[in-house]
Amino acid sequence: MKRMLFFGFLFASPQLFAGTQTDALTWYGIIPALLAIFLAICTKQVILSLITGIISGSIIQSFLNDSNTHFFGLDKVFDHYLLNSIADKGHASIILFSLLIAGSIHIMTKMGAFNGLIRWLSKYAKSKRSALLITYFMGFFVFFDDYANTLVVGNTMQRITDRFKISREKLAFVVDATAAPIASIAFVSTWIGYEIQLIKDGLESANFTGSDSAYGVFLSAVPYSFYPIIILIFVFILILTGKDFGSMKKFELTHSQSKTSQVEEGKCIHAIWAILPIVVLLFVTLFGIYATGNKDSSFVNAIQTGDCYKGLIWGSSSCFVVVFTISLFTKNRISENVNWMFEGFKSLLPALTILILAWGLNGVLEDLKLGEYIGYIMLNSNVPFYIIPLTTFVLSSIVAFSTGSSFSTMGILIPIVITVCLSFYTTEDFEFSIFYASIASVLSGAVLGDHCSPISDTTVLSSMATGCNHINHVNSQLAYCLVSGGVAVFLILLHSVFKINIGFVYTIGIVLIWLIIKVLGSLKFNTTGK
Repeated sequence: MKRMLFFGFLFASPQLFAGTQTDALTWYGIIPALLAIFLAICTKQVILSLITGIISGSIIQSFLNDSNTHFFGLDKVFDHYLLNSIADKGHASIILFSLLIAGSIHIMTKMGAFNGLIRWLSKYAKSKRSALLITYFMGFFVFFDDYANTLVVGNTMQRITDRFKISREKLAFVVDATAAPIASIAFVSTWIGYEIQLIKDGLESANFTGSDSAYGVFLSAVPYSFYPIIILIFVFILILTGKDFGSMKKFELTHSQSKTSQVEEGKCIHAIWAILPIVVLLFVTLFGIYATGNKDSSFVNAIQTGDCYKGLIWGSSSCFVVVFTISLFTKNRISENVNWMFEGFKSLLPALTILILAWGLNGVLEDLKLGEYIGYIMLNSNVPFYIIPLTTFVLSSIVAFSTGSSFSTMGILIPIVITVCLSFYTTEDFEFSIFYASIASVLSGAVLGDHCSPISDTTVLSSMATGCNHINHVNSQLAYCLVSGGVAVFLILLHSVFKINIGFVYTIGIVLIWLIIKVLGSLKFNTTGK
C-alpha cells in the first residue's frame, strides 16, 4: 500500500484530477524542490542550488499556465518570486529583526558586554556537558518564538562552546532542536495563534459542533506531538551521555583534536550590560504580541491573536536602542557604534541571501501547488482511521522537507486532516485520541521536515546564528532528526494501532532513545574519511 501511494505520488498523471476542485494539480511541483535539495547536498553550493530550483519551477509554471509569463517564465524569477519574498510583510519583518539583532550583538561584542557575559556563564560552564546544558535550557527560556530563539541563543553561546572545543555543528544542532520544537508545543508562542486558527477553520469547514474550542483541541493534541517532544528528550540524553554518531561524531572528533582557539578577550564590562538587552528583547517582544492581540478575554487569547511580527520588530528595535544607549554610557563614540552596527549587518548578508532565495523557492512551490497535491493524495487514499496519524506524519514530513516551510505545511494539511478524521465521526472506528494524534502529527511532521530540509528558513537561521557552514549543519543534524523521527513513528504505531497508554509509550520512547545513543555512540568512527 505504501509503495503504491509513493509511486502514485511521483508518477500520477495530471489527468487524474480532471473534473475536481484540484484540476490544476500535477506532480511537476516536486521537480524544483528535489532539484534544489539534491544540488545543495551534492555541490554544497546552497545559493546556486536555490536559484536553480526557482528557475526550473518558474519555467514549469510558465508551461502549465503561460498567460502571464514571458521568456519561458524567466521574467518571474526576479520580478515576482524574489521580489515577493522580500515584499512579504512577514519576511520583511524577519529580515529587519535579524539585522537589528545582528547589529545589537556586534555592538555588545565590541564594547565588551559579551566578554562579561562569557565570564559570568563560565562560572557555570565547567565542561562540554555543562556548556551544552546551558545552551539547551536557554532554548527553553526563549520559548515564545523560534526565530528569536535561534538568534539569541546561537549568538550568545558561540564563544562559550568554542572554549570547550564544541563544534559549531553541535551547537547549531542543539539550537535548532530547541527552537521550533519548543515553540510548536508551548502554550504561549508565536506559533500558537496560527495553529489554532487553522484548527478552527478546519473544524468550521467540517461543520463540527463538538464541545472543545480550537484551543482546547490544540491542548488535547500536545501530548501526541511525538517528534517535538522526542527530539527534546533526544538532545538532553545526547548531552548527558556525551556520545555522538554519524557526521556529528566526525565534526566533534575533528574539532576536539584541533588547537585551542585563541579567543580575543579585549574590552570587558559587567555581564548585566549583555543580559539587560536580551531581557528587554524577550519582554518587549512578548508584550508586543500581547498588545496587538484581542485583550477582551484573557492573556492567553491575546497572545494567540497577537501580531508576532510586530512583536519581533518592537522587541529587536528596543534591544537595539538599549544596546546603543549602554554603549554611549560606556564611553564609546557614536561613529564607532554606527561602524560596528554595519559590520553586524554585513555578517548577515550571505545567510539573508539564502533565506530570501528559500522564500522565493517556497513561492514557486506554492504556485505549483505541491503541498495541495500531496494533501489530495492523502484525502483520496482511503486509509483506515487508526492509520491516519502515521500517514499524516509521513506526508507532513515530506511536504515540509520539500517546501522548507513548516507553516505552509500546516496551512495545507491541517484542514485536510480534520476533514478526513471527522468523516469517521459517526462511525464506530472514530476515537478522539486518534483525532488529536492526527492533528498533532501534522505539527510534528512539519517540524521534522523543516529540520531535515536545507531550504528551511529556521535551518538557515540556526546556521547563521551559530556561525556554522549551512550544509555541514544540515548533514550533521540529519541522522539525529531521522532517528528521532523513526522513534516518533514507532510511538505513533504503539499509540494508534496497539492502543498503548500514552505515558507508557513515552517511557518506551525514552528507553529506546537512550539505547540507540549508547549503541550508535559507542561505534568507532573513521575520522580520516578513508
